[in-house]
Amino acid sequence: MQETKQVTAQAQADPAEEFRDFAYIVSHDLAGPVRTILGFSQLLSEDAKKTTNEEDRLHLELIQESSQKLNEMIQGLLAFSRLNTVPRAPEMVDLEITLARCHMELQPLIDVTKAQLSYPRMPELVADPRRMFSLFFYLVENAIKFHKPGVAPDIRIFVDERPMEWEFCVSDNGIGIDPMFYDDVFRPLRKLHTDEAFPGVGMGLTLARKIVLQHGGDMHIEASPSGGTSVVFTLAKAGPARA
Repeated sequence: MQETKQVTAQAQADPAEEFRDFAYIVSHDLAGPVRTILGFSQLLSEDAKKTTNEEDRLHLELIQESSQKLNEMIQGLLAFSRLNTVPRAPEMVDLEITLARCHMELQPLIDVTKAQLSYPRMPELVADPRRMFSLFFYLVENAIKFHKPGVAPDIRIFVDERPMEWEFCVSDNGIGIDPMFYDDVFRPLRKLHTDEAFPGVGMGLTLARKIVLQHGGDMHIEASPSGGTSVVFTLAKAGPARA
């Protein structure tokens, strides 16, 4: 009888909880072996410059590139698992300061792409300050990254106050997203483009949406007036955050 109860409980396990456990295992337990592969392949690559033929050097480069990509994927899953395991530390956050920090961190990318970032006076709210920084960093970085060739990114942030929450919109003039993929882009490691076109592992929007959900809000995607993408989300002004 006891064994039957255990099987039933396992069968009814929460899929979301199972994925959180899976993300932690993948990100934590595989990080070490991947670092080892990457480290030794780099050592071999140094020796190969003197002793190995061109074909062997190419193979080592492919090993290094694949190891680096896998390491980036693991780091993305690790960041996701930390959102579920590291306790939040809510306090009064001035999003004006948060955006200023994001602007400063992204300044090199802004300079290279000649991007423009504009936003109104940002509000204050009760939230985890580190996660608020990550949220806006992911969204602004994405808006800059996915710009049209030869067109300077124009990112505009809009804010609308509601009785119990703030609504935000991060809008760009980039390549846009096909409406059929509006839900897919929130899935972990989901990419719509090749690495050659747009490097990355496809975790930015996944992490951003998770942060929003934890702060009592929701997130969706729309087409922007300029033909790019608008990421629309809400954040509760105060009160308990959702897991």
